[in-house]
Amino acid sequence: AGFASGGGGGGSSDDQDGFGTAMPSGKSMGGQTREHIVLSRGLGVSQFVVAVNKLDAAEPPWDEGRFEYIKALVLPFLISSGFKEKRITFVPVSGLTGVNVARDTSAKEDEEGWKALKKWYNGPTLLEALDGLVPAKREFEKPLRLIVTDMSSEGKNVTICGRVVQGFVRMGDGVLVLPVGDAANVVRLERGKAAKESASPYSFSASASSTNGDRGQSSEKEIEDIPELQNCALAGDTVEVTLAGIDAARLSPGCVICHPHPSLRPQVKRKFEARVMVMEHLAVPVIRGSQVLFHMHSIDVPAVLNKLISSKKRGEANPRPNPRVLTGGVEATVEITLNERLVLEEYSECKSLGRFVLRRGGDTIAVGLIEKVL
Repeated sequence: AGFASGGGGGGSSDDQDGFGTAMPSGKSMGGQTREHIVLSRGLGVSQFVVAVNKLDAAEPPWDEGRFEYIKALVLPFLISSGFKEKRITFVPVSGLTGVNVARDTSAKEDEEGWKALKKWYNGPTLLEALDGLVPAKREFEKPLRLIVTDMSSEGKNVTICGRVVQGFVRMGDGVLVLPVGDAANVVRLERGKAAKESASPYSFSASASSTNGDRGQSSEKEIEDIPELQNCALAGDTVEVTLAGIDAARLSPGCVICHPHPSLRPQVKRKFEARVMVMEHLAVPVIRGSQVLFHMHSIDVPAVLNKLISSKKRGEANPRPNPRVLTGGVEATVEITLNERLVLEEYSECKSLGRFVLRRGGDTIAVGLIEKVL
């Protein structure tokens, strides 16, 4: 889920965290805010919570008109970027005084601020809005894909940390490490250690059972109670896995652990066809032969756009074939060649291995989804 903060008045903020962004308190959204919105939608975010901050500094404080002005400014752009209005929530807050961040009757809060806000707002607090987001579907039934984010060697074995993006892995399983193609065996598996150590009291696993009824008990608690799944990591889990039978020098962040059977492996290729969304504020148009930096999960490699297949502006029904250039704000189908072979999959098969970002000169120029591996 995405999170954005909108300044309600009295200055602006440049802080950002993950999909978080800060909207200046002026009359238009900044380029950074627009880029974060387009990036989050292009990378699979479908739910958005907009925290309209600093309303206590508006004139007058907690002015409904200021809140509606910010909403009218942001909502059309979110909808035009592909978000559905029913999945967008606007929440008025004050980060300084804590009003409407959470309901905590034991704390001495800004009582006047609460009273002023409740005259016209009866929606959720910020934490309630975040806890109300629908969890992503965990794709247990698909072939195993575990993306390595860190590793360390322990004697003859290698311990990796990563996230199971689909499928499942069990203790004793034989696995394959791509793109190197080496086989290994799972000799130890610890599921969710990092997530549990850093869990917030407001995290979904901690609070969903009390705020969302049966939904909170249907995931983590049920999994913990099934003996057959105690030594198993499922899609969505962060895991620590110890592998035997592989040299530590052959592993690195960005490697993908999968099932060894040929029909259950992803492809390791250099060339693919993708649908990309070009950033609106593009300093230099994209042409055939443009050199870019290709970012996917925890890796980045140089790449070349060797073919521009088609493009269309937002709102157009029919794409134009063989465009000469790609300008800001267009959607296009392109062919990209990487400088080295990577684990690639169509977005329809594996979301985490099928979405990417293109950067040039330190700036994000496009976000895309792989449609065909060539």
